[in-house]
Amino acid sequence: MTERSLLFASHLIELERLEPQIYRLAIRDHENGNRLDEQLLSPLLMALRTAASQPDLKVVLLEGGQEVFCAGASLDFLRRLARREIAERSWAELPREFMAFPVPIVGAARGHAIGGGLMLALYCDVVVASDESRYGLNFSDLGFTPGMGATELLPELVGAHFASEMLLTGKLYRGRELRDKGLFNHIVPRAEVDAVSLELARRIAEKPRHVLSLLKDVLSAPRRRALQAALDREETMHAACFAAPGTAELIEDRYLV
Repeated sequence: MTERSLLFASHLIELERLEPQIYRLAIRDHENGNRLDEQLLSPLLMALRTAASQPDLKVVLLEGGQEVFCAGASLDFLRRLARREIAERSWAELPREFMAFPVPIVGAARGHAIGGGLMLALYCDVVVASDESRYGLNFSDLGFTPGMGATELLPELVGAHFASEMLLTGKLYRGRELRDKGLFNHIVPRAEVDAVSLELARRIAEKPRHVLSLLKDVLSAPRRRALQAALDREETMHAACFAAPGTAELIEDRYLV
């Protein structure tokens, strides 16, 4: 195996050439649960664009922490979103970058992925999750409707009925409860997630780059169209939710620290 080389690093994000044609993008803000906010968005997009520019690139592995893949939006981000100081549309660039990325992205979601953190995993083309970790979209628990394209992308993955259950209840499921639901490609013991994800990446990297790029473009096209429709509608729903009395209090009371 060739020596690994670091291409991009901040205190939140690392991008390295793991093996020939395989790059690993890791979220490293483990103390804060790898939470999504404006401080994470910029280096994450920069790392994606750096990876896309590599001439030998065929596949990217996206990783979070051992315990937490991504815990969703930070409390401060949600507070400012509720006060309408920032618009969720500012995050639209992230799913678009994932879905328009020139080659496949494999998500190694070995830790918990909640809310926007689960959506981040689902933006990947192939996702490996763990039996033990918890996954769910708890937007409704916090008093507002789902965002980040969830209302369109989730039904496409799991069907209308189970998507309705996930979004209406806000339940967090153990990975083992999600077998045969279509949410993930593989659900394995947490200790095996990295190995399974890397094996998938290696199999993908065996294929010609132009084949991977053409397939990625075609396979992601329905999701790109669905995403745009979802973002327009979700922004309107959020405006109604954040204008309703008590939403800010629910965010404070029910936010998972």
